[in-house]
Amino acid sequence: MKHRRPVGGASGEGPPVPAQLLSAYKAAPSRLRGSLREERWAPEQQIGLYPELSRGVSRMWTGTLPALLASLLTSALASRFLDAKWEAWKTKYGRAYTTPEEELVRRERWQTNWKMVVDHNKQADLANRTYRMALNHFADRTRSELESMSCLKIPTIKPKSVSKRWSAHTLPAHVDWRDENCVTSVKDQGNCGSCWAFAAVGALESRYCIKTQELIEMSEQELVDCDGTDDGCCGGFPYFAFRYLSDHGIMAASDYKYKARLGECRLKNNKAIAMNMSKFYAMDGEENMAAAVATDGPVTVGFAVTMNFFFYSEGIYDDECDVPPNHAIILIGYGTEDHEDYWIIKNSWGVDWGEEGFGKIRRNANVCTIGQIGSSMDLL
Repeated sequence: MKHRRPVGGASGEGPPVPAQLLSAYKAAPSRLRGSLREERWAPEQQIGLYPELSRGVSRMWTGTLPALLASLLTSALASRFLDAKWEAWKTKYGRAYTTPEEELVRRERWQTNWKMVVDHNKQADLANRTYRMALNHFADRTRSELESMSCLKIPTIKPKSVSKRWSAHTLPAHVDWRDENCVTSVKDQGNCGSCWAFAAVGALESRYCIKTQELIEMSEQELVDCDGTDDGCCGGFPYFAFRYLSDHGIMAASDYKYKARLGECRLKNNKAIAMNMSKFYAMDGEENMAAAVATDGPVTVGFAVTMNFFFYSEGIYDDECDVPPNHAIILIGYGTEDHEDYWIIKNSWGVDWGEEGFGKIRRNANVCTIGQIGSSMDLL
């Protein structure tokens, strides 16, 4: 795996010190505070992780005070630090739990994810990772809850593959359909396994715009409710969604709003936008996909999501995945940065994920199966 320069802030930087931690610092003996300043851990600067603080306190107090006392003070500082971070996170995302027991469980999950994110970003600071992570709205979710959002269903019978192959010899070096104002805003699928619907609709919105110069927000909820071949909030496959859209068209999102749950089909034919599709098809191979994106527009792909991807925040994602494709995303462009080829993707996890809902994934390495299962459509 290739490694690049650190992404984001300089090595050793951490979050600003919370007021509670400053209070604990000021309450510490003056000898300890003087030593902390000598060690560059003054409150006016930024403290990093409490393990570093623990080692520093232990060094300063060796042979002076019992190690147990040093450990107790470090634990108190660490606890106040994490308490402040937890309260700030709950406020940001409007979390309120029904019982103290539930909050305890969520806090433990949040703290596990917090440590994972911080450990990863330390490696990014050392240029050992090509992307950074951040605590977002997923931070208190359990693994099973997160996995329920990744509901791509790969058909047992291979769908019809595209018969044409695009030439990759004359492709532009950089493509981003946002530059042409042909990518709609990022959506949030919520607690519904409807990634397949968001991927299909997002690709269709862009290709419709490329054909007509009209960018319309279209209804994912129509697919969730009305596409009987797929399975609503329990998963689906964009290829089959394109087949439904070819037959029935699609209503605007303003006429058929997203509910993040399966409901009765409320399609109104007189309000549906007809989709004159000449074909819909599957494709594979990243070179083929890049040519399709550059020539015709965005393409949906299957992607193998693991825990790190839920907390991706910036940089070029490049990880090993030990699961089959379980999520659908959209390739809206590609490029190269520091000699590293990447895809530009649009996700359906809201603007707090990634780079305001978008991201970059290493290209031409089949990262997490991104080059194996693509699908799209041609509009007349």
